[in-house]
Amino acid sequence: MCRRHVGLAALLTSMIFVLAVLLPGTAIAATGTYLRLAHLSPDTPNVDVTITAFDGRIYQLKGVGYGAVSTYQTVDPGTYTVQMRPSADPSAAPILTGTVRAEQGRAYTAAVLGPQVGASITLLTDDLTRPGPGNARVRVVQGAETAGPVTVTWNGNAMTGPVAFATATGYVTAPAGRGTVGLAPANGAPFTLPVDLAAGGVYTVIVVQRGGGLGGQLQTDALGSGAAPTGGIETGFGGTADPAPAQGPLAALAVLALLGAIGWRRVRAGRR
Repeated sequence: MCRRHVGLAALLTSMIFVLAVLLPGTAIAATGTYLRLAHLSPDTPNVDVTITAFDGRIYQLKGVGYGAVSTYQTVDPGTYTVQMRPSADPSAAPILTGTVRAEQGRAYTAAVLGPQVGASITLLTDDLTRPGPGNARVRVVQGAETAGPVTVTWNGNAMTGPVAFATATGYVTAPAGRGTVGLAPANGAPFTLPVDLAAGGVYTVIVVQRGGGLGGQLQTDALGSGAAPTGGIETGFGGTADPAPAQGPLAALAVLALLGAIGWRRVRAGRR
């Protein structure tokens, strides 16, 4: 084999090696394990949340109020203990303690549901599978005690049957685009929630009670790629785990460009 072909073969081998090393970093986003928190106990005051992993790592959220939903945090699979204390007295005994277990490749919402007396931490499995072309996927979580069962429609068409307080539906498919989610509570006047569902998006509609009335909010679970949106939790989610540096396609391309330049110079030198 001439030196030119040897140089090209070496370059291709280097490219394959770099792609094998770097590209899995981008795949982690679609296959990792995700956990977020939702405070949906209407009469429970603002709380500080401590999430302790089985290996001793601790994540904390400060001042989480009713209706707050965090963004997803990438976590290791395993068992977690969740404790909540009143934000007004962080040294007090926990007002709620629960255990959740996260499995590899799944996404979860640890939802505090029910009235303060009898509230529990319910682990909702978030199915981030992409819907078909031109569609979105939506579920409903009923966090308003005063509403009673709530019937939900999408652009006037039935989406779910009555959803009881402190329960969640499975995901249903709906046409993507602008539209209106109709919410008809057993106790109170019907109301609507204008939304814009992106094609390929996965969402949760949450029924809440505020100021003596009822309302709804749309939470994005995933957009397009089917991977959970990650980042710092809006209510102050942090942790002891150090985030891994991003190793995406741009990093791979940068290294490949460098290897390409080196390989091309060697090939040209081989011709002389």
